Amino acid sequence: MPRVTERGRRRAAGQIERRLLRGVRGSVLAVTAAVQFGLCLPELVRSSARYDPLWLEVAGFALLVGVTLVAAVFVVRGRGVPPAVRWVCVGLVLVAVVAASSAAPSHRIPDAANWSFGLVGWYGVLLLFDLPLGYLGAFLGANLALAVVQAVVADLPGPRTMASMALSAVSIYGFQFAFGLVVHAVRRVAVRASEAAEEEERIRTEEAVADHTHLDHQRRYAALLGTTVPLLVGLGYGSLDPSDQDTRRRCAHEAARMRRLFAESDDVSDRLLHELRAVIDVAERHEVTVQLAVRGEPTDLPKEVRRELIDAVTAVLSAASSAAVATPEQVRVTVVRTPEQVRVSAVGDVQGEPPPEFEFRHVEVNRVAKGNRLWVETVWRLGTPSRSR
Repeated sequence: MPRVTERGRRRAAGQIERRLLRGVRGSVLAVTAAVQFGLCLPELVRSSARYDPLWLEVAGFALLVGVTLVAAVFVVRGRGVPPAVRWVCVGLVLVAVVAASSAAPSHRIPDAANWSFGLVGWYGVLLLFDLPLGYLGAFLGANLALAVVQAVVADLPGPRTMASMALSAVSIYGFQFAFGLVVHAVRRVAVRASEAAEEEERIRTEEAVADHTHLDHQRRYAALLGTTVPLLVGLGYGSLDPSDQDTRRRCAHEAARMRRLFAESDDVSDRLLHELRAVIDVAERHEVTVQLAVRGEPTDLPKEVRRELIDAVTAVLSAASSAAVATPEQVRVTVVRTPEQVRVSAVGDVQGEPPPEFEFRHVEVNRVAKGNRLWVETVWRLGTPSRSR
């Protein structure tokens, strides 16, 4: 079963949020560019003779165009504007508004020549939409305060004019703030959709893990069914003698195999060594002294390969355990790992040569017996086919 990490689940769920936010950014950018080039640019051209000086008005417009291009680059890349770039752009927008409004012939609202007043709010939505609404409100409030100060300083308007200016300001900035609310609502929907997708993926992963665990338990039971169950039945009905050396060897072997099977489900970095230590622990409980030597870095091996690498060693340890009833036994186990191969060997004094319990399909097995001394080595080479992890 493929391993699904927490990072992978979050990445998959975050794709929904990124796609929705990319669409929102593109929409706000399109509105901002349409207002600037479709409405503001024609007014700038028609009122060019009224600006004093004209270059300052053009410079303000050019600065806003530059901010639009910077935002467009990040939208095309599917990314949000980085914080440092965002605040630089906000500063440039404020500078452009001050320059454009200073050169405008009139600071009254509405006035076709004072085009920057209706445009600046869209830049606030474009640059600040993914921040709390307070940032957008402060941005619009700052621009409104600047417009009021410039209007009052230039020529104190009468009550009727002030009411008309207030109505225009509320309608323009109110609409832009409402648009910002809609954008935030869409963003919340994107976040919730991402969370829902992440939760669904988490549930699917848990179900897949549960199914895999259940299947693995069935495989383990099947692996023990042909050897452990007959042994228990024989001991239970008295057909096997517990004092017999072969019976003791079989019991020790099955106990070691069960401990190794249980250790397979543990989440450790070095699975081979962890499962081998579980087998060694069973032998040490039967007064067998085991010397373990390990060389090389951990290698990620398939489960079947780890089982076969350890099984022959388990047989040696089991035979030593059965002989340790009369006298303490010693076994030396060595693990050598290189990028090309993995070798696991065991040497000890045993009574006879312990036969393997199943056919080896993925590893090579070498045996050398001399008297009661037995040396067994299993070798897995890189490129040997395996069925699953």
